[in-house]
Amino acid sequence: MDQLESSRRLTGAAAIVMIATFMSRITGFLRTLLIYTRMRPEGYSDEFLLAFTLPDTIYDLLAGGAIAAALIPVLSSYIAKKNENVGWKAVSTFMNLTIILMVVLEIIFFIWTDELLSILAAGYNVQSSGDKALLVSLTRILLLSAPFMILAGECNGILNSYKRFTVAAFGPVVYNICTIISIALFGSKSAHFTAWGVVVSAALFFGIQLAATVRHFTLYKPRLFLSSKAFRKLFNLAVPSLLSSLILEINLMISRGYATFFDEGMLTLQNNANRTWQLPLGVFAQSIGIAMLPTLSEHFASNNGSEYGKILNRGVRVVFLLSLPTAIFMMILSQDIMRVLFKWGDLSESDVIFGGACLLAYSSALVFASMIALLNRAFYSIQDSKTPLICGLIGIAANFAFNWFFRNYTPIDVAGTALSYSMSSAVNMGILVFAFYRKTGIHIIYDNGRYVLRTLFAAVPSGIAVFLLALLIRPDTGSKLSQIACIAVPLAAGLFVFWFLCMKIRVPEIDTVNNIVLSGFNRVKSMFARHENG
Repeated sequence: MDQLESSRRLTGAAAIVMIATFMSRITGFLRTLLIYTRMRPEGYSDEFLLAFTLPDTIYDLLAGGAIAAALIPVLSSYIAKKNENVGWKAVSTFMNLTIILMVVLEIIFFIWTDELLSILAAGYNVQSSGDKALLVSLTRILLLSAPFMILAGECNGILNSYKRFTVAAFGPVVYNICTIISIALFGSKSAHFTAWGVVVSAALFFGIQLAATVRHFTLYKPRLFLSSKAFRKLFNLAVPSLLSSLILEINLMISRGYATFFDEGMLTLQNNANRTWQLPLGVFAQSIGIAMLPTLSEHFASNNGSEYGKILNRGVRVVFLLSLPTAIFMMILSQDIMRVLFKWGDLSESDVIFGGACLLAYSSALVFASMIALLNRAFYSIQDSKTPLICGLIGIAANFAFNWFFRNYTPIDVAGTALSYSMSSAVNMGILVFAFYRKTGIHIIYDNGRYVLRTLFAAVPSGIAVFLLALLIRPDTGSKLSQIACIAVPLAAGLFVFWFLCMKIRVPEIDTVNNIVLSGFNRVKSMFARHENG
């Protein structure tokens, strides 16, 4: 009965996070679309996107992966042991150190913005298509948003530690909506006003997270407990995980940096494709990983290896079940998807071709990146953040090498940066799987091999159905309704074929997916019912 209740709660938590993540990604899509439609015609969309590089770097250096890898596992384990006071000494020290270092980095990055961007956006040094002065000024404005995002992220981690997922998950939606309003109002008029709108949005995001977390702050101490055993544990986990989080940002920096060597606007098209493929990544892998992490941490703290392995393998199978057909469908429909999402008004059809090529190259990364997201959290749950760091460093080296090769020896231009990311993700995932087996004895590939083959048996025919329908049903490029129909019909058919075959060959995790979807619908229905009754 306890296992059944635990499974029900985990499914419900995953449903909440999936719904919120889906809404966050959809609003993030709208934000990306507005950047493309309102700022690119004015000639400063590339600069606006690049201006987030240094603020994002500060976040990754001081919060980033440490929230999932250190703060949540440590605080969750002390909560499970009924010893919150000790856990909060570690959390308090971490937050206080973060604030101190944040001020230092903000000053350094503000003073040397120009010099740092000369390295990170090297293409601006050798061509005149970009506005370097605008990039510097936008970066300095957006640096003011970093403190709010860091503190909001830490509040988010505290809420997840107490298994309060709703506010933590929906906070980013509010941030995206406020950013959308800013871009809609000022995007085609002033890049500077738009950047200030982002800063205000980040402040509001932090305010919402703080309001939900404040009741737990009764145990917060404005002191540094550097000798605390709990803090040393958190610190030993946090440093490698922060570097691992920085690695993800460095991979993006490499892609953005290479994109600056191509024609003006190519970085924006690459960003459009990047945001598109990351929608299912966030909804599937990251949502399930967030929901699983506290539970895995508790089982590890309780030395319950059997239940730990069952929950992890269940998560791996569900993520693979969701990500594999999605990756196949996105590869087949890449140009049609980019046309629906980003071709509005007089915007060029050639952008669809370039954006579609980038999405095609990125889509193959979905399965690999989903496994990486889940395995990183699995390492964090056993309080090992060094291994993901080492694997991530190898991934960076691979990404840089692949980018160098595609730029110098192939004609595929900006799509090469997307393909490089996908190939380096495959390398990273393979090393993580091997390292996790050496660390725990849990063999992800062997334990789930038969399941993978059964999923492929359902995914391949569904992909063929999508491909054939996509060939038969072609859109009127001047009609948005026609474009949507030409995606909706093949997708609906492909999903039905995949679901039907999974049910016929009795893939167990299809029931989990069904339950997650039903749980999500029921929770949304109950929210509306409470609203109407109120």
